[in-house]
Amino acid sequence: MIVFEDNIRVNFVDINNVFVGYGLEQDCCENAGYFINEKELDNIPENHSLENSVLKEYVFDTKYFKEVLDVSKHDGSMVRFKLIALNHPDLFLHLYNYHNGYYGHGFESKIGDQKWMDGIL
Repeated sequence: MIVFEDNIRVNFVDINNVFVGYGLEQDCCENAGYFINEKELDNIPENHSLENSVLKEYVFDTKYFKEVLDVSKHDGSMVRFKLIALNHPDLFLHLYNYHNGYYGHGFESKIGDQKWMDGIL
C-alpha cells in the first residue's frame, strides 16, 4: 500500500488498485484525521503514529467496512477499513471527524473504477 498525504487530502492505494481518500482541510471547532491501529477503536489513541513503510505489504479487505456514530462522546463519526497482509496482524484504518455538528469531511473509496464506499464524516 502506498500513502499520499498533503495538507488537503490523504490517499491510500493498494496493489489491487483499491483506493481510499479522505479530505483533511481543517476548519475551526473540529478535529479530523486518520490513524491506523491493530484494534478497532472508537477513540483516538494517545500515540497513533505508524510509519507508512509498515503498510507496504498490506491490502484492503474489501469485505469489511464499518461506520461508528457518536464516537468518543463528541459529535461526529468514524469509519474503519480493514488492512490485511500475509503473516502480519490485521490493521484498521480509522477516518474520523469530531466537530460541533457543522463541519464535514468527505471520504471515498473505489475498487478499481467501481465506487465502494463514500460519505461525509
